[in-house]
Amino acid sequence: MLHALQLDGRAQFRRIAPVLEVSEHTVARRYRRLRGTGLHIVGEPDAERLGRTRWLLRLRCVPDAALSIAEALARRPDTGYISLASGGTELHCIIHTGSAKEDEEVLLRVLPRTPRVTSFDAHCFLRTFCGNPPRWYTKLGALTAEQHAALLPPYTPEPAAPPVPPLAALGTVQRTVELDAADHVLVDALARDGRAGLPELAAETGLSPSSVRRRLERLRETGAIRVNVDFPPARLGYRKRAMLWLRVAPGALQRVGETLSAHPQTDLVAATTGPSNLIATVICRNATELYLYLNHHIGALPDIQSVETAPVIREVKRLTPRGPA
Repeated sequence: MLHALQLDGRAQFRRIAPVLEVSEHTVARRYRRLRGTGLHIVGEPDAERLGRTRWLLRLRCVPDAALSIAEALARRPDTGYISLASGGTELHCIIHTGSAKEDEEVLLRVLPRTPRVTSFDAHCFLRTFCGNPPRWYTKLGALTAEQHAALLPPYTPEPAAPPVPPLAALGTVQRTVELDAADHVLVDALARDGRAGLPELAAETGLSPSSVRRRLERLRETGAIRVNVDFPPARLGYRKRAMLWLRVAPGALQRVGETLSAHPQTDLVAATTGPSNLIATVICRNATELYLYLNHHIGALPDIQSVETAPVIREVKRLTPRGPA
């Protein structure tokens, strides 16, 4: 179910049931059980497609203040994943900004004036190799290749616009998507329930069901919004999560990023600014599995010059629209 829903969080039960070879009633019953044990499905705007900047903040706090600061940040609508690490004195936070003015407000005014924050680093996301949207549940291999293919959405986000020379040889440049006022209302409604039906979305937005359907299809086809699925990995037996800060030879960033993104342990892999130019979050069953991953997979890549491992002690926020966990 988790594999299927991460492929398409709005897939109807009658589409999932025959692929899993169970009844629609069984799918609905299991879905309700998952909801009761921590499953969340929400619509999230894609910061990169909307021309916004993503930052990964690494804050160091006095020990008795980290949790309250994390919870305050979690209440902000512009923050995403937030966790406590390194014995509870370090806080990791993803935040989205839309302009240089917002960058200045958050990075030069708000954070420096936050009491009991001893220091912080801001790392700008340059390229995300995996984790946007999340795909960790699909890496567990619960479905066969045929089942996986059968449950893919009936569309894929449209390709980015052709890059302008001389960037053509360096990779693709995504086309920015513009949202109007009605789109923002729809996005807000999906942030509360990513699986809300057309009648419910029409009632919340004041649009007709046909208008909601057209707008939703356009938002998903352009990649402006994605339907994200979140379920605590610990409930599946994966209880050890860590943030890796890697220093990689500049010319090998693409190669190492793509290699790490293919590992089943990685939840997020991205190139960033800063002395550690590649970050990754990994999910393992226990400390032994984390050690084996670091030794056999990370250690086997010659272009990784150094790695710092910060075990996650507590996750405070996992999806952008939600508040503290």
